[in-house]
Amino acid sequence: MVINRTSLEVKDRLWHKGVEFATYQAQKLLQESGITRPPFLPERLAALRGIKILKEDLGNLDSLLLPLRDGFEIKINATHSPQRQSFSCAHEIGHTFFFEEEGKALFRTLAKEKGEKISKNWLESLCDISAAELLMPSVMFSQYASIYKFHISSLATLSRIFNISVDATAIRLCDFIAKPCFVAHSVIENSQELGNLRFRTTWLTWSRMRMPSKASRLLFNPKLLGEKSGMLKAFRSDNATYAREWMGIVNFRGYCRIWSQGFTSGSNRFVISLIFPECDS
Repeated sequence: MVINRTSLEVKDRLWHKGVEFATYQAQKLLQESGITRPPFLPERLAALRGIKILKEDLGNLDSLLLPLRDGFEIKINATHSPQRQSFSCAHEIGHTFFFEEEGKALFRTLAKEKGEKISKNWLESLCDISAAELLMPSVMFSQYASIYKFHISSLATLSRIFNISVDATAIRLCDFIAKPCFVAHSVIENSQELGNLRFRTTWLTWSRMRMPSKASRLLFNPKLLGEKSGMLKAFRSDNATYAREWMGIVNFRGYCRIWSQGFTSGSNRFVISLIFPECDS
C-alpha cells in the first residue's frame, strides 16, 4: 500500500495561521532577548514579559499559568528534571501570546469553527510549537542538526547543546527532516519478568505541518504493526541501530527504514525511533 502524503497533511488555513502566529511571537521574543546562542533559558525570556516564576511540587501537573493584574505567574513542577521544567516554562510563555488581541481573536475563531474540544487541543499544540521555537530556534537548530546530517545519533548531542530533553529534541528534529517521517517513543514493560518482556510504543508523532484535525500532536499508546526487531535491538544496545521492516503505522502499510537508539538505563530506559515509510515521492 502506498502512503497518501496528502492524508498526513492538513490543509487547514486556521491551523497554518495558528502555527505562523505561535512561531512569530516566539521569534519576536527571542529577538528582544538578545540571546544569540544556546541554551535559551526560558526564565530570561519570561522576565522580558514581566512573568514571575515559582517552582513547587505540583503533583501530576507540569506547570500552571496564572494571570495577574500586572502580568502573569508561572508555577513549575519542581520535582521534574531541569529539561522538562524548561519546556514547561516555555509552553506557558506560549500561552501568554494568546492573551494578546491577535491571539485571543485567533482562538475565538478556532472555537467557533472547530468546537471547544478541538480548539483547546490545538491551543496546547500551538503552545508546544512556541516552546520549541523559544528553546530550539528554527534557524539555529537546523544549522546544528545539519552538521550531524539530521541523524538519530545526533539526539544526545543536540539535547545537551540546547538543554532540552531527548524526547523534545527528537520531535524538533523531525520537523526539519524533508521526507515523511514518524517519531516513536517505546519502552519495555514487565522488565522484571525476563520471559515475558513486552515492547510498547507509548507515543507517536510526525512533522507539525501534518497535524490531524481532531487530535493533539502526540498519539498516545498507538498500535504499531510489525515485529519491530530493530527497535528492540536498540533497547539492548548503546548504539544507533538500523532496520528495514514491514510496519503498519497510522494509515500506512508497507516497508519502512527505521533508525532507533536507546537512552538512559534501568527502568527508565526508552527507545526513540525515526521511521521513514517507503512511499512514492
